[in-house]
Amino acid sequence: MRIDALAVTLAALLSGPALAQNAGGNTIRVVDAWQVRTGWDMASDDAYLGSRAGCYEGLTRVDFDLKLQPSLATSWTQTSPTTWEFTLRDNVKFQDGEPLNAANATNALNNLLKAATPARAFSPKMIKSVEAVGDKVVRITTNEPSVLLPLQLASPATTILSPAAYKDGKINPINACTGPFTITQVDPTQRMTVKRNDSYWGNKPVLAGAEIRFITDANSRATQVRSGETDVARMIPPLVATTLKKSSNIKLEQVNAPRTTMLLLNNKKAPFDNIKVRQAVQAAIDTAGLAAAVYEGLVQPATGPFPPTDPWGPKDQKPTYDVAKAKGLLAEAGVKPESLKVNLLAYSSKVEFKDVAAVIQEQLKSIGIQVDVKVAEYNAIEPDMLAGNYDMALMSRGYLTDAAEPASYLNADYTCGGGFNISHFCDPEMDAKIKAIYQTGEPEKRMPMYQEIAKKVQADALTIFLVHETLYDAYSAKVRNYKPHPLNYIALTPTLSIN
Repeated sequence: MRIDALAVTLAALLSGPALAQNAGGNTIRVVDAWQVRTGWDMASDDAYLGSRAGCYEGLTRVDFDLKLQPSLATSWTQTSPTTWEFTLRDNVKFQDGEPLNAANATNALNNLLKAATPARAFSPKMIKSVEAVGDKVVRITTNEPSVLLPLQLASPATTILSPAAYKDGKINPINACTGPFTITQVDPTQRMTVKRNDSYWGNKPVLAGAEIRFITDANSRATQVRSGETDVARMIPPLVATTLKKSSNIKLEQVNAPRTTMLLLNNKKAPFDNIKVRQAVQAAIDTAGLAAAVYEGLVQPATGPFPPTDPWGPKDQKPTYDVAKAKGLLAEAGVKPESLKVNLLAYSSKVEFKDVAAVIQEQLKSIGIQVDVKVAEYNAIEPDMLAGNYDMALMSRGYLTDAAEPASYLNADYTCGGGFNISHFCDPEMDAKIKAIYQTGEPEKRMPMYQEIAKKVQADALTIFLVHETLYDAYSAKVRNYKPHPLNYIALTPTLSIN
């Protein structure tokens, strides 16, 4: 099967010293919700920072309409069910002057496979080998047949960096990318700066550079853009965004992100190894009431992992809230509610999670379940979640994070060997259904397969889905050509400018 890539439809408080060296053009100030947490580990959100900074690029890309497009590769061919060949773009150089060729691109992807924590989008669990075929072709062999590999290669986790970026098991992206902007300085907890890449293979950037400040608190990000201390503030929750709507010098862009706030349940241990207990918790939570109380009705209550407006979202799912049913399910399970004392983990960077946890705590109390809430930094609680040392946990999860279809999300979260299976759910039948998606070439046939799995996850209450998220990017009226990316991959683009 040959696919022509061109036809596939699918900030800062002060200007730092690094910005002063950018001659010609203006600079822009951005505040981002994340900071460099893992030393640029590609399996982490650090890769998304590099991508949003306009530095990282992969073999393919997903555009603002969620369509697959060429990037460092101009076309790709599936030469067998488990083999793909990607033809590289001519005349591309890394920012350190090294040429983009098959050997260097292969080196980058093999470094990703050898990482202590491989990226979910490109791990040894799915990739058998990567090899150079001559100077212009990269051959990738998968362990199982996969029609979705080109989509996965658009993830920031599969960025291609210069060989000099990889040393002693670590990654240093400074002067190592191919993108329109070059990372020049990084303070992992505070900020990074970028400058225009005058040797960029595509359209030359209008901006001379940018300063990106890391501010995890959403209220602080909003304050920065309101006061004029920053030009762009990303990922503002709805309640915070309402404080900006009356500012005539601020524009708001709504991002109906493919992201769901959910209550994860540890399916591996009591009491949530019992389906009736999980279903009881699901029935006890009033998602519409939660959306109204915490989000002032600015988000959509969830009836599953995907909204019905998505092509992979079931259209006929109904709310499950029914307190009497919840109490009956606990009785059927032979569980005395007063015997259930569970912990609920929430992370502090999502400012609304404290209130969400309080609502859940109160609603479960109505059926006799006692909930102990612990709020901490995400990095402090993720190890316990992955290890199964928890009962319940709040999570904001993007279901198109690793690819522009939810197969990678389902594979990571709901297969026995999934790399992000915090629910600790394992069912060979589910594994087989997800595997079949990767072998189905026609998108129109994959959609009902996604819907069937979504119904199963909801019916068995493997996870309690709370709300489908809405976020806002806020920016100064002086900013031109800013557009939020639906997958959160892109922020600084060649056409972005500021008066």
